[in-house]
Amino acid sequence: MNTALCPDFTLEAVYESMVALPVFPKIVHKAMSVLDDSQKNISDVAKIIKLDNGLVANILKLTNSAMFGLSQQVSDLETALALLGQNRIREVLIASAAMPYLSRDLHGYEMSPQDLCYHSIGCAMISEVVSHRLEFPHSSELFTAAILHDIGKIVLDIYVGPRLMEVLDRSRRQESDFATAEWEVIGTDHAVAGSSILQQWEFPRDICRAVRAHHDPDLYIQNRLSAMLAFCNIIAVQLGIGVGADSFRYRLSDQLLYVLDCSQKDYYDCLEESVRALDEAKDVIRLIFG
Repeated sequence: MNTALCPDFTLEAVYESMVALPVFPKIVHKAMSVLDDSQKNISDVAKIIKLDNGLVANILKLTNSAMFGLSQQVSDLETALALLGQNRIREVLIASAAMPYLSRDLHGYEMSPQDLCYHSIGCAMISEVVSHRLEFPHSSELFTAAILHDIGKIVLDIYVGPRLMEVLDRSRRQESDFATAEWEVIGTDHAVAGSSILQQWEFPRDICRAVRAHHDPDLYIQNRLSAMLAFCNIIAVQLGIGVGADSFRYRLSDQLLYVLDCSQKDYYDCLEESVRALDEAKDVIRLIFG
């Protein structure tokens, strides 16, 4: 028996470690449900958000950053929400609530808090470029999946740290992607762990599925949201946005371009426009880390 292919802990052990993560703010889910209620308005949303002072501060900070492109600086929550509009409100809620989770060291992935946050925000901003270029109607869902797609790294970092060189060596020897090497060495990958976390946090099934599939070509080609997320992540990696130990181990396939009906021109246009997203993401990181 080849013990090199046998992980030394079980998937259940990884799931058990997830209980250490704080619950995603219920107030964010409540605010988004109010947004979906045709009988409610911006004032109703503001009343809910105002219950969390930290969330209000993060929302105003992000709203006034280049990330959301408002033409004027605002200091009042309700004014900010009115200027943002419904889709932007969803995005800024997710972005502000996600910051505490993303702002942490991942030693096993050789990522600083800035790296993980930078990659996540950069990927989310790239999602807006890609949604526009490929005429994807569910841009807010893609934004949410993009900013949370690597949340599983936080849990797996506990285990990947001591085994990182083995994961990297296997990936290089077999010329396989990093997620495949994660499976072979530790018995799961960060996409599966991330999807499980989002299910616990009661995110919509489509978003959980996209996060689960974003490194698995057999899965992400079956669903457009998943394929879009995989595409955004690959662009972020190719541009070097907040990459860590798994940098440049993922490749863009012709099949993915075909499923997305994305021409070579579309692809290069997305790359070019995403450079701007990279610069804007730097502004947001500077705001977050002071």
